[in-house]
Amino acid sequence: MEGREPAADADGTEEVMQTALITGASRGIGLRVAERLADDGMRVLLAVRRVANAPRLPNAEALSLDVASPSSIAALVEQLSARRERLDVLVNNAGVYEAPRREIWNVNVRGPWLLTRGLTPLLESGARVVMVTSGMAQGAADAALQKRLSAIDVEGDGFGKLADDAPGGYGASKAALNRMAELFAKELAPRGIKVNAISPGWVRTAMGGPGAPRSVDQGAESVLWGARLGVSGPSGGFFEDGQPLRT
Repeated sequence: MEGREPAADADGTEEVMQTALITGASRGIGLRVAERLADDGMRVLLAVRRVANAPRLPNAEALSLDVASPSSIAALVEQLSARRERLDVLVNNAGVYEAPRREIWNVNVRGPWLLTRGLTPLLESGARVVMVTSGMAQGAADAALQKRLSAIDVEGDGFGKLADDAPGGYGASKAALNRMAELFAKELAPRGIKVNAISPGWVRTAMGGPGAPRSVDQGAESVLWGARLGVSGPSGGFFEDGQPLRT
């Protein structure tokens, strides 16, 4: 499958089907977001670790991606670039909560940074990028991390160095992801691309556990809000259910 696919409009003319790429799309929130975007009529690229176990959706394709592996990210970027893909939505959903700190930061920070950086040339003007974050990012960055985040940019290797150092746990990693969304939003604003960090809330998934108060549908709708933002929508913010959260 190469590039964008034409879809027949109601009057018989052909228009290009929009494309979304979702990481961690094999289950939970990522899967539900993929299903809803497919229902919207989008072509969906499911970026998953095990292609053989990927769900089957209409107008969907499973692609191999391990967000903890820079070489896997580079291979996916090369694959999509070679076939001249254009992306209208990118959802950095894959994440890990209970793991050694270095793994948490590799998955939650280095992975989204490398993937978004690599896919930036493939984003359509007016695309939407969602960094799936957490309410646990609120107040999670201590003074030292706040200082590092305030001085960082997306061009250098600052996020990679943070991942190497792993200065904090899950909440701190998501605070770094929020800062990443803010920086990419500024960089991509001239192209009309909106980038936001969006919390699905505490959701009943394998990560959230059975005692979480929110359903997968509720969590996915919060994320979908960012993927479906109109031209007057915000960019560079931290949201849950369309409402801003404090950093």
